[in-house]
Amino acid sequence: MGQNTQAGLSFVLSACVTLPGHRQTIDEENFYLHITAPSKVIKEEIRFNAEETELLFLPENAQIELVVADDIGKHQLTIKEHQGSIVYHYRLNGQQLTFGVKEKEWFASQIPLIIDKAGLKHGPG
Repeated sequence: MGQNTQAGLSFVLSACVTLPGHRQTIDEENFYLHITAPSKVIKEEIRFNAEETELLFLPENAQIELVVADDIGKHQLTIKEHQGSIVYHYRLNGQQLTFGVKEKEWFASQIPLIIDKAGLKHGPG
């Protein structure tokens, strides 16, 4: 009976092992940022333009999740790379919206915070 208990315990412990990859979470009042990437080196490849208004490059298998509450409401933005393109999924107060001009302007206003809080890079190279 002692061997079965030990085998069961090792199974439970192995289920708790974290999957490989790099995760960074910033969770502050009204600002939540979660970045996942295969490694920290790959996360550091995320690149914004020099003006800090646009995401230029998101590596394959990397994702950015941003949730911000402000006077307009609760903004939820998930950004993924898909077949060489950056794909934006945006919700405002739970309603999925097209990522249009107003939404891009809102995201641009958040980029300096994202760069600062996550230690990401902007500008050339």
